[in-house]
Amino acid sequence: MHYKIKVIIIGEAGVGKTSLVKKFISGQFSSDYRASIGTNMFIKDIEFESKDKIDRISIQLWDIAGQERWIKMRSMYYAGSQAALLVGDLSRKRTFEQIEKFWHPDLIDHCGHIPFILIANKSDVNHEISEEEVKLLGKELAAISVLSTSAKTGENVEKAFKTISKQIIQL
Repeated sequence: MHYKIKVIIIGEAGVGKTSLVKKFISGQFSSDYRASIGTNMFIKDIEFESKDKIDRISIQLWDIAGQERWIKMRSMYYAGSQAALLVGDLSRKRTFEQIEKFWHPDLIDHCGHIPFILIANKSDVNHEISEEEVKLLGKELAAISVLSTSAKTGENVEKAFKTISKQIIQL
């Protein structure tokens, strides 16, 4: 089978959304921060082998800007999303508070209860929030998974995108 899916990546500005996507798409990491304008869209084809077949997935990744000035455009960017990655920065506890107060309710308002993974990014830096607190938040919000990632080291980056893809097509 060949599937086409749309996944949005949302969270506060500077949490590493673009870095995670670029690490997944190209394997590259840049510490050079540039704020996203509106949205960046990427496409990557991935394959999953099962007993008797190969499933191909063309995954559209919509990296949505976290700045408030893009709030009016957000509903257009969310349209048609089948799943989401909600990204917080382990070095900034506030980014997880914003996931709880703004990003998760915003996702539900625009997309309903689609599957999502709570991403605790920047696992390679000093933490301002414990991984236990993040796991508890993930449970409260009914995330399908909670993963600690690092776009810099690559930790769990591929796993995050493959897990959400499998969830959509139920492999």
